[in-house]
Amino acid sequence: MSIILLIIALIFFFICSVIPFNKYHGIIAFFFLVIATLSGVSIVANDTYHYGMKVKTTTTRYQLVSASDKMNVLLYQPLGNGSEKVYLYKTSSKQKIKPMKTKDSSAKYVITSDKPNVTITEKRYVYKDGVSKFFFGILHNNNELKHRYYTFNINRDWNVLTAKQAKELDKLVKKNQATLKSQVETAVKAKVAAAMQANPQMSAEQPKELITASVAFPLYHLLAEKMSSKQAWIIAGLISAILFGLMHLKIYHGSKYFIMS
Repeated sequence: MSIILLIIALIFFFICSVIPFNKYHGIIAFFFLVIATLSGVSIVANDTYHYGMKVKTTTTRYQLVSASDKMNVLLYQPLGNGSEKVYLYKTSSKQKIKPMKTKDSSAKYVITSDKPNVTITEKRYVYKDGVSKFFFGILHNNNELKHRYYTFNINRDWNVLTAKQAKELDKLVKKNQATLKSQVETAVKAKVAAAMQANPQMSAEQPKELITASVAFPLYHLLAEKMSSKQAWIIAGLISAILFGLMHLKIYHGSKYFIMS
């Protein structure tokens, strides 16, 4: 409506200025000039300073999933001198990694004990009432973004790395995987040998139990490099339980039921 009013006021101002239809045509022309001026000023004020609008805030929270299937990690891509960062994240294990929106946006990460999540807060300009919407609606600037804030809430076992660092770390883990397995086996054998030397009266079953216990902790540390601490403990415990059952196969008379239970 503002633009239409401006155009109409200018047309009537021109008519009243050029055609002297009565003795008051100058006053009428000045009246339409004032209307045109106020319309123009209000349009500029709305477009530049958001006159007739208010700020509406909305907050949305999504589950945050690690960008890597081998470890808990939040990725980012540094911009310029590194002071600005574009975070790369996932809200579902089936979703592809996506970058945060950068226009009028800022982001940070916070350490929390809650479940990892990303909170997106948006501040947008909306018309403050029906009159403003009627007058400025033709400008199509309702719901214009003022600023978007990203807050990545992660746990202490998460790492914040650049995409390049994450790729290098993944290569390093794969490269040293065989070495780590060998070190675990060597450590287990050394612990069993030392225990048997310290206690020559050790029964035939005790070394088996010692091996099971010795495997659990190194195995946990090996798995923890690829997954969360909780998942590593669960898998290490299951593998150790199965190993314990296999070592006592004779006691259970080969029963698979007893081994798995």
